[in-house]
Amino acid sequence: MAFLDKAKRKFKYIIPTGVKKAMKYCLYSLQDFWSFVTGKGVKGYPPKRLNFVGSGEFMKIGEEFLKHFKKIGGLKSSNTVLDIGSGIGRMAIPLARYLDTNKGEYYGFDIDKRGVKWCKNNVSIKYPHFNFEYVDIYNKYYNKKGKIKANKFVFPYKNEMFDFVFATSVFTHMLPDQIEQYLSEIKRVLKPGGKIFLTFFSLDKEAIQNIKKKISYCDFGYTYDEAGNCMYSHKDVPEAEIGYKEKWIIDQLKKSGISEELEIYHGGWSGRKNPYSYQDIICAQKK
Repeated sequence: MAFLDKAKRKFKYIIPTGVKKAMKYCLYSLQDFWSFVTGKGVKGYPPKRLNFVGSGEFMKIGEEFLKHFKKIGGLKSSNTVLDIGSGIGRMAIPLARYLDTNKGEYYGFDIDKRGVKWCKNNVSIKYPHFNFEYVDIYNKYYNKKGKIKANKFVFPYKNEMFDFVFATSVFTHMLPDQIEQYLSEIKRVLKPGGKIFLTFFSLDKEAIQNIKKKISYCDFGYTYDEAGNCMYSHKDVPEAEIGYKEKWIIDQLKKSGISEELEIYHGGWSGRKNPYSYQDIICAQKK
């Protein structure tokens, strides 16, 4: 198992990101065809070929995070929720079974038209209190033809509208000025006392040591800024995998005015023992 893990980490950075995405689509298309032929597809879940949100078991990860949202994030069934980077519904599907149909409400936006279209046709149609919106934001990894700059993007929602705002596996694909803009917008749309739940690749002392020991699942071998706060793994496409010094993350959350206090739950990507999840989770409450 250790050998396979090392091999995966080694070849992860050799194959160009565009080639990997094409290979993944072809493989998942074959799996979808087999599921159709055998009748083993899972009703209510998207076909695998449309799963552009990363590796891992779609249903399992969604259910895992619903538990995290409730246990450490403070999510309530009556909350108005914002999903930044709603993808193809990995978080929305389990949330649809949890949020109160009369009191709870969900809004999600994403830069992938396929994901938004599938969610509208398969989630919103069953759960009218679930709303999805496509935003044409540029991202070198996910949306090369996007017309909107992420560092200028204004969330299409009113001030102090949400009780709970989350972004899972979003800031791991964004550059510093883009994250600063998103944090500013999160503060604007979050109600006083509202909760945030964000995931990062957080580079604390232990994570950096494990990277040097080559026991982490991400190598972050390139530095984006002079201060060394932002690091990435893929030379051709930085946005494919980005990590940040933990102090920088904390400083930005304080600078945004969201909160002076936060909780960090470290993940297993860095190879640390007894992780809470895969990525690092940061929770805070707007003051």
